[in-house]
Amino acid sequence: MKSIHCERTFPVDPTLLWELVVDPDHYQSWIEAFAAGSYFVGDWTTGSPLRFVIENENGTSSGMLTEIAESRYPEFISIRSLGLIIDDVADYDSPEARKWTPHYENYHFLRQADGSSIFAVDQELPDDETAEFQANWEKAFDLMDLRLQTSKDIGKVINLREKSTKSPAEIWHKLVTPAEVMTWNFASDDWHCPKAENHLVVGGEFHYEMAAKDASSSFDYWGTFEVIEPPTKLYFTLGDGRKVRIDIIEKPVGIIEKPDTHEEPDLREKPAMHEEPDIREKPAGCVIEERFEAILEDNLFLQRQGWQSILRNLAR
Repeated sequence: MKSIHCERTFPVDPTLLWELVVDPDHYQSWIEAFAAGSYFVGDWTTGSPLRFVIENENGTSSGMLTEIAESRYPEFISIRSLGLIIDDVADYDSPEARKWTPHYENYHFLRQADGSSIFAVDQELPDDETAEFQANWEKAFDLMDLRLQTSKDIGKVINLREKSTKSPAEIWHKLVTPAEVMTWNFASDDWHCPKAENHLVVGGEFHYEMAAKDASSSFDYWGTFEVIEPPTKLYFTLGDGRKVRIDIIEKPVGIIEKPDTHEEPDLREKPAMHEEPDIREKPAGCVIEERFEAILEDNLFLQRQGWQSILRNLAR
């Protein structure tokens, strides 16, 4: 094993560099320096499992099984490698998997006095991979710089994704049926949605009450429907004028996609290896993509985490 260190100074605040990493759309703009078409499944909070995958022409996935060892917004992310994914099968024990585990990939976001920030990477790698990864990080930094120059959305629009084992029709029913909305429309266990009503036509309004269970706080989350295309598109404008888009995309679910328990895995107990799955037997599922305009005066991290929690409830 060897370690590499790469860094680049960018003329932005660390919060925007953080968004380049954790936002699925921005992430895909620079990760192609390593693997075109790669994406992640999961979130970037401490203890969360995170899968970095790429799909082949048959729809099966290969990549890395990891977890977030530590996450401190907007300063530091540490990723711990646990194993590989090969054609949708988790591999913890093969010689190739052991080459990559338990290596760490650490990101530092360092604010400078002049308002710029350093993005520094420290990564542990198999001996024969260091030169290639060092070169790829330089390419990735170039792509990050390009994204910062060309995208108007960074720090203004938050993109979220969740996979679900449910069909688009099932997710749509949960999304637009008031009685169902009340079962998932809250960001934490100490909040709930005690009342929901909507008029599901273009120009119609929805009103969902968001309330703390101890009755200490509540507010009316409301908006106006702009696009309604069951079971794939629901776009609306919130009461404060911000735009929200929800797209539901049918997609078979691979065997590695399991509910995110946010529990520390026991590295002494490895999951049993499975036979290579028949991709024709994959259960139907979907990907839910949500894009919303952020409140610029509020903490981006907290907005992302709250909306992601609600979206995860819908997906499950």
